[in-house]
Amino acid sequence: MAILVGIDEAGYGPHLGPLVVSAAALRLPGDLPPNPRLWFALRGHVCRRPRTRTGRLVICDSKDAYAARGPALLERATLGFLEACGQAPETLSALLAQTDVPAGASENGSDAAGPWHRPKAMTLPAHTTAADVARAAGHLTRGLAHLGGRCECLWINVASPPRFNRLIETTRNKATALFGLAADLLNAAHRQWPADTIHVTMDCHGGRHYYAPLLAETFPMQTVRTLEESPGLSRYDLVRASPGRQAAPICFTIAQRCEQRSLATALASMAAKYVRELHMRQLNAYFQALVPGLRATAGYGRDAWRFLDDVAPARNAQGVPDATILRCR
Repeated sequence: MAILVGIDEAGYGPHLGPLVVSAAALRLPGDLPPNPRLWFALRGHVCRRPRTRTGRLVICDSKDAYAARGPALLERATLGFLEACGQAPETLSALLAQTDVPAGASENGSDAAGPWHRPKAMTLPAHTTAADVARAAGHLTRGLAHLGGRCECLWINVASPPRFNRLIETTRNKATALFGLAADLLNAAHRQWPADTIHVTMDCHGGRHYYAPLLAETFPMQTVRTLEESPGLSRYDLVRASPGRQAAPICFTIAQRCEQRSLATALASMAAKYVRELHMRQLNAYFQALVPGLRATAGYGRDAWRFLDDVAPARNAQGVPDATILRCR
């Protein structure tokens, strides 16, 4: 058997709200190719067109899913995947606890962005129904079982504005900070499946296409082999030392628009976007209760500054410092 891990992020560009990096893992038979065409293999259960209404589970780039139907498709895929993994979070707090990165790297609960973060109060599902989530889980379970596989786990690494700002202060580089969050997930996979071959598929970070030094820093006691490096595609093998047993490599594919070539990466993209949207929903609701008629924000561009101006008196009255809500980059 082999482990297929997709990693993607949501919230790299905005001024407000968290940066979220997620990893979705599937267990598949070892005789399948490293990056199988899972949309085709699971075509009776999943589809990648968000406007298709066939009853199948939509798994696609989170931006396309959100543009088509808001958070509903994101929630259905994320909670359906978790249920297929044997988990059924009923609140945001439970979701963050169940998907926390092993060793607590994500700081999902302890470093949340301000008084608006009350995950125990947010019940799930918020945008669909429990029955719809169960149908989504059934599609994944039955489809993967037909291939001899199953859903393995979902990890979510949340960097609230304070944590994000600390990462930037340490690394002095936004793309390096992003890779650091992804590295938490890579290390978790390395520890979780020491004897299994792992195929990692993830998106390019900030236009970078040389990742061997970052991988070597992430895995200092292992050997990184460069297979290919180009602006659109970089591939590496990590030759892992495994005392007393046959070594199982980690194979990395880092490519542009990776969520369009890897179903696991598309799942990670949807989960990351979903969790970010839940955090933004809390932020908006908190200030809308304080500022009548306040228009919600997604945290991007000029609208982020409009929102900050609109809530400035409320922020001052509540003692909310800029660093708690505003990202430095």
